[in-house]
Amino acid sequence: MSYRFAPSPIGLPALIFAIGLPIAAILCELVAGWCASLFFDPLPTFLHLLLVASVPIVNLLLWMIVREEGASGPRWLAVAAGVAIAVATTYTVLLLPILPISVPAILLFGLGLLPFAPLAALVFAVRSVRRIRWKRPVGRLVALGVVLGIAVSAAADAPATAVHLAVDRYGGSDDDRRSAVRLMRAVGSRDLLLRLAYGEGGRVTGLLGAFTSLWSHGPFNDVTDRSTDARELYYRVTGEAYNARAKPVTGLAARADWFNFDRDLGGEQVGARVPGLSLTGSRIDGSAAVADNLAYVEWTVEVANAADIQNEARFTLAMPEGAVASRATLWVNGEPREASVAGRAAVRAAYQRVVSARRDPLLVTTDGAGRLLVQAFPIAPHATMKLRIGYTAPFVVAGDGTRTQALPAIVERNFEIADELRHHVWIDGDAPLGTKDTALSAAGTAVRGILADTELLARRSEFTASALVTPSLRTGLVAAANTLPPLSVEQRISPSRGDASAVMILFDASAPMAATGAALAQALDAIPAGLPVGLTVAADDPVTIPPAPWSSAQRTRMLDALKALDYRGGQDDLEVLADAAARVAQPGGRVIWVHGAQPVDGTRSRAALEQLLSRATVLPELIRYQAVPGRATTMTGQPLFETARMVTPGTDPVADLRAIFTGLRGPVWRTDYRPIAAGTGSPHILRLWAARELAANAMTTGKARDLQISLARRLNVVTPVSGAVVLETDRDYRANDLPVPSADDVPTIPEPETWALLVILALAAGWLWRRRARVVAA
Repeated sequence: MSYRFAPSPIGLPALIFAIGLPIAAILCELVAGWCASLFFDPLPTFLHLLLVASVPIVNLLLWMIVREEGASGPRWLAVAAGVAIAVATTYTVLLLPILPISVPAILLFGLGLLPFAPLAALVFAVRSVRRIRWKRPVGRLVALGVVLGIAVSAAADAPATAVHLAVDRYGGSDDDRRSAVRLMRAVGSRDLLLRLAYGEGGRVTGLLGAFTSLWSHGPFNDVTDRSTDARELYYRVTGEAYNARAKPVTGLAARADWFNFDRDLGGEQVGARVPGLSLTGSRIDGSAAVADNLAYVEWTVEVANAADIQNEARFTLAMPEGAVASRATLWVNGEPREASVAGRAAVRAAYQRVVSARRDPLLVTTDGAGRLLVQAFPIAPHATMKLRIGYTAPFVVAGDGTRTQALPAIVERNFEIADELRHHVWIDGDAPLGTKDTALSAAGTAVRGILADTELLARRSEFTASALVTPSLRTGLVAAANTLPPLSVEQRISPSRGDASAVMILFDASAPMAATGAALAQALDAIPAGLPVGLTVAADDPVTIPPAPWSSAQRTRMLDALKALDYRGGQDDLEVLADAAARVAQPGGRVIWVHGAQPVDGTRSRAALEQLLSRATVLPELIRYQAVPGRATTMTGQPLFETARMVTPGTDPVADLRAIFTGLRGPVWRTDYRPIAAGTGSPHILRLWAARELAANAMTTGKARDLQISLARRLNVVTPVSGAVVLETDRDYRANDLPVPSADDVPTIPEPETWALLVILALAAGWLWRRRARVVAA
């Protein structure tokens, strides 16, 4: 067969507009994603791509038949033509509203022609079917193809339509939310839900979705931003936070999102991953004071921005148990600049004002016990920002006197961490240190190592100090400054016994917690006999076993409940947390919350908990064991959360949970602080004391609040009532009514040369004392 380009209506113009134009539209959408960004997503899945690509392919086959005058087409082509007609009709209907406004855009390099591609393909397909000389009537075959095309298009649209229905329904009643979760788990597209969580417009993908949207919202009410509900629904369906994954890209090529911006810029959450941001450098340096039972640790990181626009880096830093942030540094124009510590509201307001002016701030605030939210902006295009966070942390003393301290970890972030990146660790001490982690090595008074981020998250590496065998009594001092007198406290670490009076175990039955559920079942045998213990499970169908004296019967009831669990999706634990806390709201009450990542705020489920926190005269102590890394939802300023004990997970969850249960009434080492008139010693002891005091009284107001902020400022600590912010110049601090920071206010890590000098001085002093003793004896 030969084909000639005769100047007829079915010749070269048809080839260009019915075949070439649809191909160009598909390629432009794959590369740029204009239609998905502005109107609706025509190619959300690979099946949609196959359906759309079938139109120009079928039209090319029809064109070849029509060009051969008198040729007859095969009967299967009639069915294929029906499918192409159905698909082209679908996209023509969807694009009808924008065809009038596309006409002027034809002058812009012809881009306005692209929305006309489905219409041109539809007209050509219909005309070609009528012009071909079929050997037999093909009307029924074409109709069969149309029905088949509609059915396949509807099937392709069903997962996306289910997403829109589920997100709409999730904003309703409790029953609506439960049905939304069931619908998404059954047929919903998780990739599309993830894209909605990242703030995409969430427009329809086909006629089925269009009819659904029209039914739900009417013709002029297009809901374009449903990211809040989508983020929570994604967690409920999958059991993981949406920002644990990068934003999915549709089609065969990674397309540029021309209209993308950071919706979480300057906010109070880590939020979505930002394309182009990545961690490029990390070092953890520490100085341990073993006699004081504490260490001061600094984490210095560098975040690079490969994008063409300024971006903000945000991450949540999990510190060791009992730690308090005591330093924040940002390198501005190559020079380190220290943070100013002031009231939490004041530093956030200053940060947001400077962010809007596109300047250089760093903001550090607490995000519940043992957690920091760190924000830095702007990271210039194709540049790197360097910052440092310092904290003071006590060694955790086990019942047998052994002492450990975990390394920090980044548990939530809006940037990428490459697999090849390594964290360089170097901890020095004034006494021998050790470690059981094979990735770390101990030599004398130093612990060093190089860790991958996955290793740091998985086992939270620890370093150790010699065990306590006798009570420890140390004092701390902050010298007088200006009109302020010196401040001293006494730290006493002494053996004691747990005083729990009643316990509720709250277990999170989210999908990633299945292995932890098995560990919990094995650890139950460590619960002291006779102690009233109950269990409540956050699940699709919550389970509650009221507290009863611990016995083999109560243990059997709990084991049966744990074995029957169906670990699905993610659970919102706040509602059952309120019930668990209410059952043991008494002196000595404990809630042991065993959970995974809790990335949602639970705005609809926290009413009962808020009522309990505001009206209960006695609240239990909250012990949190987070077995899966991620955000740990909290209620800022509420003592139940701010004073919670955040147990750092190790490599063996059974051993971790047994240690928690044993300490309920078994041997423990208790740390107590009391102010004293005068003393000597490390200001780090005062920082640990102040952190405990300010967390327990975070709800105060008025002059008492001002005194708390003044104490936090004096000790340079970040607490529930205070934050730290770095601004570019001293004038920026004054303009925001913030104290100008001084290098004398911040703790530092002695350099190796300093340690060597201290050792030399100590040896010299010992030699002089010994010589003097000999002279006196003579």
